[in-house]
Amino acid sequence: MGAGQSRWAWWRRFLGSAPDRRQIALEVLSERYIDESQQLVRFTEHAEKMQYPQFREKLLAIAANQAEHVEKIAERIKQLGGRLPGVPPLPSSEKNSWQYLLEALNETQRSSAERLAQAQSIREELPEIAELLMQIDQDGTHHRAAIRDMLMKSDPQSLSHWLA
Repeated sequence: MGAGQSRWAWWRRFLGSAPDRRQIALEVLSERYIDESQQLVRFTEHAEKMQYPQFREKLLAIAANQAEHVEKIAERIKQLGGRLPGVPPLPSSEKNSWQYLLEALNETQRSSAERLAQAQSIREELPEIAELLMQIDQDGTHHRAAIRDMLMKSDPQSLSHWLA
């Protein structure tokens, strides 16, 4: 579960209030909206800096899929009467292609763990939101495989060191 989700849960326990289903859904979706939006930006920026055109194309395809995720989450937030949260900008950095790919892999792994934890925690109360998170995570599985493939093609020895 992400920091935002656990923070809200702590406050609810502290104040002794039980949130309604709509509020829980909006909290989870808002957190996912921010995370997926930041990943979209990250993949797009990484693609622009890729040395190899085929890697650029793959990252842009992943970014396009991330854009679909962001749109689906935004639709759910609006359906629930919520407002889209602001997305904090990400710090930029200069790295080589391999480092950008490794960063993308690490970020998608972190995000997957958060999504899965959130999906499990809300499965009983909000099965439709949990299902959306699981669908997004399935795409993330494909993204991670594509990124691992790019890492292996760019520097197989370095990747085996990082994944060991």
